[in-house]
Amino acid sequence: LFDTKLHLKKDLELVFPNHPILSEIPDIKDENNKLFNSPNNRSTIAEASRILASNTNYLLGKEDNSQRGKVIITTSTIKGEGKTFVAVNLSLALASLNKKVLLVGADLRNPQIHNYINIKKSSEGLTNHLYDKKFVWKSAVKNYFEDLPTHEVLIGGAIAPNPVQLLTNGNLETFLNEAKKL
Repeated sequence: LFDTKLHLKKDLELVFPNHPILSEIPDIKDENNKLFNSPNNRSTIAEASRILASNTNYLLGKEDNSQRGKVIITTSTIKGEGKTFVAVNLSLALASLNKKVLLVGADLRNPQIHNYINIKKSSEGLTNHLYDKKFVWKSAVKNYFEDLPTHEVLIGGAIAPNPVQLLTNGNLETFLNEAKKL
């Protein structure tokens, strides 16, 4: 009676009977095996990420004539639920399908992508562009996975004291429109 958590796929299907479930992501305890970092990876997380990428790719549909990129947002309401984990592995799995992928760290309060690619949290990233439109965001985009040449990352950057204002000042929309054209 007091357990309000979803534990199994069927729990979710009962709550949302008319919505597709794209994938089940296993709880990986091994810190060394949390990334789908190679197209040849056969780990549990790699297989789960491939299923998620395939189903996401199907839902996105065929590309239209405008050749503009698609935006996928990974979000939740609670810290530590696995947003970054899913976003990173989904982006890597999509890149393994030869999709051009730009993973953007837009969590401006508690960024985590830097932990997956072993760089400093304060490295230049999205906040630099949101704060200063003259900052060339493309200069902060890097490929951290040499086995996946179509995968690039733009981390969140330094933690800003005013993330809501940065996300609503119009620069995010400009950034997304520019990024979709690449």
